[in-house]
This record gives sequence, structure tokens and C-alpha cells, in this order.
Amino acid sequence: MVKKVLSIVLWVITGGALIVLFSFGRSKYLETPLKGVEINLKRIHSNGFVDQDSLLAHVQAVCDIAHQNKIADINMVQVNKLLSGNPWIESGSAFIDLNDTLYLEAKEYEPMLRVFGNDGRSVYVTYEGVIIPSSPIYTPHLMIASGYFEEEAGIPEALAIAKAINRDEYLAEHIGQIYLNQNNEFEVTVNNLPAKVIVGDTMGIDDKLSRLKALLEKYNNTEELIGYKTLDLKYKNQIVCTKK
Repeated sequence: MVKKVLSIVLWVITGGALIVLFSFGRSKYLETPLKGVEINLKRIHSNGFVDQDSLLAHVQAVCDIAHQNKIADINMVQVNKLLSGNPWIESGSAFIDLNDTLYLEAKEYEPMLRVFGNDGRSVYVTYEGVIIPSSPIYTPHLMIASGYFEEEAGIPEALAIAKAINRDEYLAEHIGQIYLNQNNEFEVTVNNLPAKVIVGDTMGIDDKLSRLKALLEKYNNTEELIGYKTLDLKYKNQIVCTKK
């Protein structure tokens, strides 16, 4: 019985000592000056929308690195707001590691379509349909959609057409742009083809583009299509051609 009591007392003393040591260690850790900031920016290409140097400077300013701000005084809420408030960052996190360094991880959005409105302003659209602003420091080479877009109206449909085009290597190589006309109908521009190609809406888009592909494979780089003004894909199982 005495041994059992002594064992319990020993565990209590040991536990208390560990708590004291932990509290002391944590207190000392929080009083340690932050040594620096490191950013791991994940993106497919070497260049991107996020200016890493600018982001680093903002974080260093928030953390007051110049005055060796203590870890306890680092405003992690503000640091995370810098990540979540950046329109080109899809996701991000921040933590201070055991080397007293603030470590940031951020994933940049990857666009697949650029959309120009009639006012000349443009936005980018990701594969998932997220709209992100253009950037003065980065212009990726993407498919372009332009025309009578009003705010976000028409963008989901343009994205659906872009996805359908990109699913086929031949079409992706030969179709240069998507256009939304005044009649709220979509057109596509085929490289080296003067005729206007009318898609209409997105209903049956894969079938429409399949018919266009069959026509191009048969007559592209010939003079057969030069005399046509429009190629209309809106009608089922056919392409209605109008001569100039």
C-alpha cells in the first residue's frame, strides 16, 4: 500500500515538474526574437501573379522583423490575412517552426482562360471557374475569350467551351479565340480561316466541335472554305455554310 502511495506521489511530482519545465520552455520560446521569414510559393510555372518579394516585404513589415519582434508579439492573424486576402492565392498557411522562423506556404491559382469585356478590362478564370483579376506583372499564354461579357455573365459558358476545345489536341491547336457576339451567341476563331464559326450556346458543345474538327481535317489548308462567310454549328448533325 505504501509503495502504491509513493508511486502516485512520484508521478504527481514528476508531472508537476514537467508542467513547470514546459511552461518555462514555452515562456522562453515566446520571448525569443523572430529570426526571419521564408515563403514556399507553389505554382506550375517559374513566374506567376504573386510578387514573392512584395509578399515577403509585407510579411516582414507586419512581423516588424527590423526591430527583432518577439515570437509572442507576432500577429499571426494579420499574417494569415495577407495570404487569404491575396486574390491570386488559392490557399495558404503560416506557422513558426522550431528554428524561430516564420514559414509561409501558399498555392497560386492556375488560370486556363482570359476573358476580355467590351470595356477592354480582363479577368482570368481557373478550371474550377474561379475568377481572378489580371496582373501587371504576369501575362500567361492562354486561350482568349472576348466580346459582350457583362461582369460575370457569359463567363461560365465561355469556360465550358474552352474546356471542350482543350479536351481535343487538334482543336486546341487550331482554335485561337472564343467570342461572345451581340446576339449572345458564341463564336470561335479558327487559325487561318476567314469564315466566322458560330457555336451558339454550350448545348451539345462536344458534338458541335466534333463536326467542326471533321470539316477542318478534310478541308483545312485547301481553298474549299475560303469562299464562305460563316460556318454555323448550331443545327444538329450538320454545318450550315454561308457564302460571301
